[in-house]
Amino acid sequence: MSLATVQDGFVIGVDAGGTHTRVGCFGRDGTRLSFATGGGGSPTHNDDAQENVRATITRALESGGLLPEDATALVAGMAGLNRSSSNQGDGRNDWASRFVDVDGLKCPKIAVNDAVIAHRGALSGRAGIVVVAGTGSMILAIAPDGTETESGQFLHYAGAARHLVHDVVQRILIGEATPNDPLLAAVLTHFGAADTAGLRNRVLANGASDRNAAKRNYGALAPRVTSLAEASRLADVALRDLAARTARGVRLLAPLAGEEFVPVACTGSLAPDPAFRDRLEQTLHEDGPRTVELVEARLDPLGGAAVLALETAGAGPDQTVIDRLSMAEYAAM
Repeated sequence: MSLATVQDGFVIGVDAGGTHTRVGCFGRDGTRLSFATGGGGSPTHNDDAQENVRATITRALESGGLLPEDATALVAGMAGLNRSSSNQGDGRNDWASRFVDVDGLKCPKIAVNDAVIAHRGALSGRAGIVVVAGTGSMILAIAPDGTETESGQFLHYAGAARHLVHDVVQRILIGEATPNDPLLAAVLTHFGAADTAGLRNRVLANGASDRNAAKRNYGALAPRVTSLAEASRLADVALRDLAARTARGVRLLAPLAGEEFVPVACTGSLAPDPAFRDRLEQTLHEDGPRTVELVEARLDPLGGAAVLALETAGAGPDQTVIDRLSMAEYAAM
């Protein structure tokens, strides 16, 4: 990197989800200076979440040869953080400041829910809805006046990767899977079971294991479910059920987004998968007039965190900067 790239300081974006923590350092012109990935940063899914977030920030700084005192802003999107306008959770966010308390960082450090950075990245500040589904799940609407509402405020929860697998396993246990369904064999292999009776025992044994380890075990099978969506009736039915629950959350929020046609973007490890996204689109459009429209995310959640960090540092990004951030997504993969 050139000295000119960092002479005005740099910003740090953090995307701390249930499976991974991703950290990027960016110049004021949107150039990615460094990137690091680490373990999950959600305290509801990871016992070592604080350690993971701190260590990943430190690695991002070190890999770019960057001095923490030169950072001008940090914005962290954190799974499990309660939004101030929400009635979900216990309302305690005091833990978040500890997660980003890295030696030498003197800049403003702002923590928001990870759905907020996902929304900012995906829709570039437009009013609309973002569907986040990966390790965890949230559907968040932001109105033109900035008002945020999540589907949970209507006592709704769609579900995420592990919930998709819960559904599949439950359907197998009640006899809905045909013997030649390829997903049946995949599930039995994943859980180390020879047959349905063995799977039932494995599920019961999981209930006595570490809760977070059990979540990861179920979630790890979700990509196999989506990959078999066209070959397995079991996968198709489970994906359609999850898509229907997600569509209900979108419809609950659509009137609050304030647009005639509400843009809806999908982010996370599960939601953008074509097998899920296609079924969500079908469900949203099968009944009544089309009031929502699925759109491609402009930036990923880390890009959204970078945008918010640049704005915090007084360097509101223009289209050229957004384009650089978009290119940085691929460089970070």
